[in-house]
Amino acid sequence: NGYAALKSGDLATAQQQYELALLQDPNNRDALLGAAAVALREHDGGQASSNYVRLLELDPNDPDALAGLAELRPGDLQANEIKLRGLARQHPDSGPVQFALGNLFARQGRWPEAQQSYFRAFSALPDNADYAFNLGVGLDRMNQPRLALTYYRRALELAQASPPAFNIDAVRKRLQVLETPPR
Repeated sequence: NGYAALKSGDLATAQQQYELALLQDPNNRDALLGAAAVALREHDGGQASSNYVRLLELDPNDPDALAGLAELRPGDLQANEIKLRGLARQHPDSGPVQFALGNLFARQGRWPEAQQSYFRAFSALPDNADYAFNLGVGLDRMNQPRLALTYYRRALELAQASPPAFNIDAVRKRLQVLETPPR
């Protein structure tokens, strides 16, 4: 129920459902991840971090928790890169790990590497609007507007099913710019 509420954008209900699940089982991985996702959407990094730390207490190698913490605590970029690359080797099909690695590269302007990581994240979870959007951004930054258009459009399609973290209006405006032929 928490996941359904989260996907529909009903954060209050999602939070309530995850809290109920955690009362029944404080070690429920899905509920801890869901509660972290709600906290992130509500811009409560402290609560998200707390949930990720709890997951790491249960499994120190949890790739989703490690990726989530790397996003929340960018700190030493080089150390985070080493950590995330190691996680990506251990869990090559983990969308969250690939996405976190892509974000790390993007923060450094390393767009070819960011785009590759975003592609891997999107391949792992092709229904994730945010992954499609970031892949579009990576391609856009690498001056590949046709491919960027494809992923921006896909991001908007996917955003109809579940509220994204990106600004939908900004994507629509960017699409208009890319679709307008140069004079």
